[in-house]
Amino acid sequence: MMRIAKTLGMRVVLSACLSTGWMMGYAADRSVTIINASRPTQCAEEDNVYIKLLAQNIRHLTIEARQPSYIDTLKSDRSTSDFSHCHFNAAPPLRPADHPFAPRQIVLWESENYLMIGNTYATFWRPQAPDIEVNGQHHADIHLIQLFLKDKTEPTLGRHEFLVLYPSDGYWRAKPIPALSLNDSVYGSSFLVGPITDAERPFVELTQVRFSPETMSFSLSYADGSQGLMKIARINRERITLHYTHDREFPTPRPLAAIRSMYVSPDNADVAEVSFRTVASGPLIRTPLSEFTEARVQQVNFGRSQPSRHNTSAPDIWFGNFKGQ
Repeated sequence: MMRIAKTLGMRVVLSACLSTGWMMGYAADRSVTIINASRPTQCAEEDNVYIKLLAQNIRHLTIEARQPSYIDTLKSDRSTSDFSHCHFNAAPPLRPADHPFAPRQIVLWESENYLMIGNTYATFWRPQAPDIEVNGQHHADIHLIQLFLKDKTEPTLGRHEFLVLYPSDGYWRAKPIPALSLNDSVYGSSFLVGPITDAERPFVELTQVRFSPETMSFSLSYADGSQGLMKIARINRERITLHYTHDREFPTPRPLAAIRSMYVSPDNADVAEVSFRTVASGPLIRTPLSEFTEARVQQVNFGRSQPSRHNTSAPDIWFGNFKGQ
């Protein structure tokens, strides 16, 4: 077996085999297995949805946050928190695992079109906070990174938030620029990429996040020694497109990626349906989340076809363009 290394702003190590037949199969299989590990809840503020994407030969994928199909029918949004049927009040009690920090908010980077802000919370559920590097400047204890697109026509702040990362646990959230019929829109589902640790709250342990304004990409260093690269490819009113690449060793029992979200009922959910194609050119199969168990797919969308009374404008999250090299 030989190893081929390629550097594209990050270390990407691909394993190649001298067996031509094996290598052709490796490159041709562009499918992932999706497994529903969700659990029921009646609390609309609890992340009870957990769907894992597993693959042993995928190094590249595309993630998109897309406007829901009904977005043009919305004249107003519903995003107020709903703590009914929850076991905690509007402010959940701090758990013993929470750790104190000195709260702050700083500008990590700003250009003519973009603004990046870093936030430190008073407490966070994990004590680890990876090194954050932007333009050669290093920052510690950043719990939330926010990325905004500036827009002089936006009446409130003159900008639209479209991407966030929680570096301490590896959670990402993305959304398109709001539809013209709405002043703003909300996040819904979160997603994880990298070596995911299965736990009561799944997480990804990062040791460093390095953002490159020139390429609009995040270089990600993981605790297991592997690397990832998340590149912002497109942002508009229809979608945000992200390209993710990693160099993890295969085989691995850990998921390639995962979706975290909320589902109480079809009309009270951030994700109510799983829509997928087993081959890219094949028919779209749409299954209610509550009935979905497992499938082998080449693309998958987690979303809603009917407006929800919770986070109505939140986007669908789509995974596809799976590639082995």
